[in-house]
Amino acid sequence: MQLRNARIAVLAENQYQELELWYPVLRYREAGAHVSVVGPKAGQVYGSKLGYPVVPDVGIDDVDPDDVDVVVVPGGFSPESIRRNEKMLDLVRGVHDRGGIVAAICHAGWVLASAGLAKGRRVTCVSVIQDDVKHAGATYVNEPVVRDGNLITSRLPNDLPDFCRVITDAIGELPERTEAERPAPLSSGTSPEYDAPAKVKTGSAGPGSANYVMFASPGKPLP
Repeated sequence: MQLRNARIAVLAENQYQELELWYPVLRYREAGAHVSVVGPKAGQVYGSKLGYPVVPDVGIDDVDPDDVDVVVVPGGFSPESIRRNEKMLDLVRGVHDRGGIVAAICHAGWVLASAGLAKGRRVTCVSVIQDDVKHAGATYVNEPVVRDGNLITSRLPNDLPDFCRVITDAIGELPERTEAERPAPLSSGTSPEYDAPAKVKTGSAGPGSANYVMFASPGKPLP
């Protein structure tokens, strides 16, 4: 598949790692691919670990795995929320099962474990969660990037050049869709520009609940 024809979804949730989301978004947009940021809800602000906001182009309810060639799962602590969102897991599993590319970096190994994709696979991740992926049945490899079929994993932001290089190679091996098979691009307008940091807060999922949810709101505009 030519890179310019690839439909790439980058997942967003609160507490994402800044470079691991924006690097692939901007790199693949520059290369001409159709890149969309997908979150639980379109138009809602989600904050990074350092308060850098992102507003998803598309909500998860409006994404069909058949329309996505590559799904990229950034790290940080956002995978903790993504793995608890069954619709997000369905997207990751759906893209994988139809032969598309699933690329996960850093703590995104949690998502692979929860989606049932780690078992029997060679993967890497940030070292602090290596026990989690091992317990999920994966073989942990401490390398900058590991590819096992259509599953691509990396460890840290410094590995992003290798991570995206291998993703690009894998895209080139995907079969080209015919004009009739090619879906319309998902919405793609997310910008890294902002004038106010996002404040990420944690609250109970309900009265007396031991579960919690994270939400973000815009902070004071920068001077």
